[in-house]
Amino acid sequence: MTANRWLAAALLVAGAAAIALSVLYGVVTIADARIVAIVLVCIVLWATGAVASLKISLLFFGLAAACTPVPVTTLLAGFGSGAFWLVFSGAAIGFALKESGLAQRLGLLLARRIGASYPNGLLAFAALSFALSLVMPSTFGRIAILVPLAAGYCDAVGFGAGTNGRRGILLLVVVGSYELAAAVLPANLPNVIMAGVLERSLGVRLGFFEYLLRFFLAGAIVRGAVLVYAARRLFPDQAQAARAPDAPHSAPGRRELHAAALLAITLGLWLTDSLHHVAPGRVGLGFVLVYFATSPPAQFRRFVATLKLDLLAFVAAIIGLTALVDRLDPRAYGLLVPDALRDRPLLAYLALTALSIVLCFAVTSNAEPALYTPFAAHALAHGLPLKTALLAQVTGYATTVLPYQSPPIVFGNALAKLERCAARRYCLVTALLGFVFVVPANALWWRLLGWL
Repeated sequence: MTANRWLAAALLVAGAAAIALSVLYGVVTIADARIVAIVLVCIVLWATGAVASLKISLLFFGLAAACTPVPVTTLLAGFGSGAFWLVFSGAAIGFALKESGLAQRLGLLLARRIGASYPNGLLAFAALSFALSLVMPSTFGRIAILVPLAAGYCDAVGFGAGTNGRRGILLLVVVGSYELAAAVLPANLPNVIMAGVLERSLGVRLGFFEYLLRFFLAGAIVRGAVLVYAARRLFPDQAQAARAPDAPHSAPGRRELHAAALLAITLGLWLTDSLHHVAPGRVGLGFVLVYFATSPPAQFRRFVATLKLDLLAFVAAIIGLTALVDRLDPRAYGLLVPDALRDRPLLAYLALTALSIVLCFAVTSNAEPALYTPFAAHALAHGLPLKTALLAQVTGYATTVLPYQSPPIVFGNALAKLERCAARRYCLVTALLGFVFVVPANALWWRLLGWL
């Protein structure tokens, strides 16, 4: 057995023992224990990589359908969700940018603007990742656009396949597109889910500018610095080119213009979704249909050959897992709350943030708001202003310890063809630095503003 399989086996045995004791002492019901067991098995296998991802997704659907009362239509709803089709269309957008040559052209233009400098490249793509989150609501869409551009830039400045510089820039783009967007209310799915849960269950409404004020300093500036520092330290490199290459002087080809026009229309529809109310997933699917309907048949065959079914199944399974977790009984939350936290706001804030990080291990970032909110509202929130207690989760679910916790990061790693070990190492280090620097910076900022 490999080390990953030994680790998975040990975690599963320990988890099974904990579940059995919980049932024995009446902490959870047998029905909830079955759900927890299914979630435990799938999360441990995804986190350790002990089994192929596609097999784990199929295992989840089989166990959930056979061992729980949740309707199969609910478990399989992920295949019809907007997130699923955003992953599918994001893969098609990345394919179109690369195949048409548009990614290479834009990468050369970026190299000319940024220069052949690794630190400058990291800073520029961190800023671009955050800036795009202000105007584009889909993390999958941002990653689908930025990864080919970042790859084109890497090619232009001499960061070829397998180099540290390429790893650092692409990982910063992938992780930054998700984590930096947590500072912008409508920019990623956990934010939207959290806002919906707060308004529906507690009547708490979040405003765009109030939210940005709360999280811009720590969530964008400090976290951006953490992402840049970690990329440069973990993957040191130096651009091979003495200067940035000149921008291409040849006129764009027909395929480039074709891809650029469709991408511009898609971006326009994504940016104006508040006006036409067409879901981003449907807009992305429209790009796929039009692009391949107006392209040579060989293009579609090449796309199908490169499409990663395990990634699509993973996204659908994660959404199904979220529906399964929603069936858990939250009444036991109060039993887990130490009384000492109730009257200590700073300690309660740190505990809530840590709780959010821990929950993401079990249910991933998309499901975390549904599980965290009742806990914060009925337990620790007594020692904090309600909105402060509820929003403490944002810093937590924006701290990605392992890639599987965030489906967009899994998608981005696959699109960028990044090694699993490099992605895990980057996420672990940025999470540790985030807890050391981002969490205290956010607490200090809230304290200065009188929110903590």
